[in-house]
Amino acid sequence: MTVLKPDEKLIAFEKDVKAGPLAINDAFDLYFVETQTGHYKLIVFMRVQFFFEEGNGGKWQAQEKNQFINQWKSSIKSMWGGRLLKTLKKSKKRISIEFRFETQIDGFMFDHWEITVEKVKSFARSYVNPRTGNVKLDSLDLKLTRKHANHSQKGADHEFGHMLGLKDEYLDDNPHNKDYRSIMNSGATILPRHNAPYMKWLNNTLKEQGIQ
Repeated sequence: MTVLKPDEKLIAFEKDVKAGPLAINDAFDLYFVETQTGHYKLIVFMRVQFFFEEGNGGKWQAQEKNQFINQWKSSIKSMWGGRLLKTLKKSKKRISIEFRFETQIDGFMFDHWEITVEKVKSFARSYVNPRTGNVKLDSLDLKLTRKHANHSQKGADHEFGHMLGLKDEYLDDNPHNKDYRSIMNSGATILPRHNAPYMKWLNNTLKEQGIQ
């Protein structure tokens, strides 16, 4: 798969990112590019292999599997991507973020993550194992669900934060445990602190390249 588009000029890349507070090894690849408009883009690229498990919701049909993957990608891109990361002080050029994926069902793949999705009638426990690169979702994790204090989120969007290396913020020992709007708590808001897994690399790249 070709990650970059023809009109994107590659400036720097990193293919072994140790990501976020969870310090996940090889969680994703990073590409910093200049776009045709003269502004910049940080591309977070993941190779994701999907496996589909039969649960109390019955068997998966081929069409349902593809539909889930497409909806998962769409949800992640709209939630986590398309945001302004920073505006450069000197040139006033903007740096935005975009998420791109290569996906496959079953088989063998040199992937960053393996996601197993169980077909269910009611929510099951979803989780990310940062040590093994495995993710467990269920077929309802793309459904917007009310959580706490009138905040709602999709389970898949929250779990993706763990795939980036972010920790749960609803735990009692987390300093943000009352920030219910947060995607890593009970809501659906991406906050500046959630950019930590890739901002250090981006800022170092800007410095090394003399981009201001």
